Amino acid sequence: MLSLEGRQLGNYDVIRRIRVGGMGAVYEGKQRTAFGRRVAIKVILGDYARDPDMRRRFAREARTIARLHHPHILPLIEFGDEGGLLFLVMPFIDGGTLTSHLRRSLPDLNEVSAMYQQLLDAVEYAHEEGLIHRDIKSSNVLLEHRRSGPPYAYLADFGLVRTLRQAEGDQSGQSIPLDQVPGTPHYMAPEQTRGIVTPLTDIYALGVLLYQMLTGELPYDDPDEIRVIQMHLQSPIPSPCDRDATIPAELSEVVRTAMAKLPEDRYQNIAALRDAFLRAVSGSASSGAEPVLPVEEVFSEPVRSPRASVPLQPLELPAPAATERRLAKQVVAPPEQGRRRVTESIRNKPLRITESVPGKRVKRKRRATPVLVATIVPLVLLALLIVPRILGISLFPVGFPLLGANPTATVTIIPQNKLLQNTYLITASPQVVAPLLAKRFIPDHKVSQTLSGTRAGQATGSKTTGGSQATGTILFVNTERQPVTVSAGMVFATITGVQVQTIASVVVPPRRQGENGTATVQAIALTAGAGGNIGANTINTKCCNSLSVSNPNGFSGGANAYSVAVVTQADINRTSSALIAQMEQQELQQLLQGLPTGEVLTGLPTYTTRVSSDHPVGSEVGQFTVQAQVSASALAYNRTSADQLAGQLLSQQASQQLGGNYLRQGALSTAVPRIVQQNSDGVAYLSITVHGAWRYHFSAGQVNRWRQSLKGMTKENALAYLNGESGVSAVQLQLPFGTDHLPATTNLIQIVFAGS
Repeated sequence: MLSLEGRQLGNYDVIRRIRVGGMGAVYEGKQRTAFGRRVAIKVILGDYARDPDMRRRFAREARTIARLHHPHILPLIEFGDEGGLLFLVMPFIDGGTLTSHLRRSLPDLNEVSAMYQQLLDAVEYAHEEGLIHRDIKSSNVLLEHRRSGPPYAYLADFGLVRTLRQAEGDQSGQSIPLDQVPGTPHYMAPEQTRGIVTPLTDIYALGVLLYQMLTGELPYDDPDEIRVIQMHLQSPIPSPCDRDATIPAELSEVVRTAMAKLPEDRYQNIAALRDAFLRAVSGSASSGAEPVLPVEEVFSEPVRSPRASVPLQPLELPAPAATERRLAKQVVAPPEQGRRRVTESIRNKPLRITESVPGKRVKRKRRATPVLVATIVPLVLLALLIVPRILGISLFPVGFPLLGANPTATVTIIPQNKLLQNTYLITASPQVVAPLLAKRFIPDHKVSQTLSGTRAGQATGSKTTGGSQATGTILFVNTERQPVTVSAGMVFATITGVQVQTIASVVVPPRRQGENGTATVQAIALTAGAGGNIGANTINTKCCNSLSVSNPNGFSGGANAYSVAVVTQADINRTSSALIAQMEQQELQQLLQGLPTGEVLTGLPTYTTRVSSDHPVGSEVGQFTVQAQVSASALAYNRTSADQLAGQLLSQQASQQLGGNYLRQGALSTAVPRIVQQNSDGVAYLSITVHGAWRYHFSAGQVNRWRQSLKGMTKENALAYLNGESGVSAVQLQLPFGTDHLPATTNLIQIVFAGS
């Protein structure tokens, strides 16, 4: 890739490359005429820089950004061309992208609410301007960190923008090859794979983005981007609260509605999405996930110091609802417990402030006895717990809980989980009739189809036919007594200048007995064309001193040159290619429609064609007709059988590697088979990747043995014992309050399994 560091682009010095993509890169630069202001310079590089379509698209992006004026849309500073290198200049946002922000830490609900509303405002403005962004994603959101409060968000990269008018003209609904769909697969609405782009496409992407901001993960993720698109089309819509139980259910419902598979089931505009989002946020706030408020916002006026020299005045407090606001702070759990939000709430109690009046005593109720009891009882209980431990004695039997506490100990076992994945080579052959696990064979069979058709073509070749010369006769009259010989090739002209030439010699006899001698000879017009068709008696001249020359009759047969259409081989090839392509598509559809349920083709069919024309090459005709016969053949196999065989092979591998105590959890996931090779004898080799999860299963006998062994153990010994058992990933132990041993009886030891 061309390096631009250290170069000058117009009014800008390129400092360093920030990030690079498939078609270009973004650099940090300094603007010379603005005291070295930091800017971001976006360029297209490589072959794309010379591609006319890419250059038009880049210029369109610049025009689009230039017309947008919104506080949360990254503005355009300049669009330039330096030696054929196009570049966009925008403000430099040093907070990075939302993608990098989410990798560092998961934002709390306050930050999510603030940033998401900013993005909703930006997208709504674009829609009002008749624009569909079509590529909303976390890497296209830039953040500017402020001294206080949540980050300030900018929506960037309008390179795939479509106008509403363009989108309305693109509603073909025809499928596009999945690897050619414009956009980012992880944020792509299902209808986008059929070329349908509407404002609801952006709303779907905003639903994906909200899921990502809440959980830190994408709803559909896989290394294979085509697989990601298929998940958007077919997989159930995930719920954020299933990923993180602390996320309010109301927000999860907002995500699921915005990500509805059918456009008509989504929010129909940004305003509806914003209303639902705000209701969800306010609903979660009222249930305990309140927004963080500065302490000074709880009071309507500052509280004066009692040491002030002026007398204290009555303090007006806001309404009780305001003083009842909760103060919440977000705490991130340790990494080993995953990223979870823990909300600690402190409820401010209403304040009662009275004015101090000099000389007046205020009576207070006595509460000496209750206060004394409330103080002594906890001290006694604390002494009962601490003193025996200091002295090394026990006032209660081992495992005896504090009076009134639940005597049951709860042991939570987290079983080990194993993820297995493998790729198997499976043979599809017409020689077998049922799947063979040991040999990794499944049956396949040949399917075929033959179609005939015709198509008219237009001849584009041409042939020019030269013009013909007019012919006639010349009359010679001799008035002399001597014969005169006229040689061939004599040229005579008409009164209009048309020349004719004799084509033979002739002897004109002399005048005898009072009559002139006469003779005629054939002549031809010297110039081809209809102009040689001269009329009678248009030649009147002398020849050879004594001969009169004339043409009693007109000349005829002269014709101008003309062109005729001719069939060429390119005409036949072009017409037959279009016909064959249409017939091949029809045959493929018929082959697919004729397959039994569950069967798929190993690949595209092979085609055999025969072509003929009713007029061969060189025929002087304007139109011709091509006849074609196309035969298609392909191999078909049962996809379900292939998936099941791959699943059986992985289950067999799991049994051998993990043992019989591991049981499969959920269904296996199988990727689309890849055809490695296909032979002429009908044998095809399929590469299938399958993965699944297995979980350790504990028998009832093992659990009973644990209970017997755990009786009376200390917490440390119990954890060491259980963590040493096969299949145990982790242990959580909850003892009765006030004890450091497990109960002495097995019926008070409860063993549960996480995730069961």
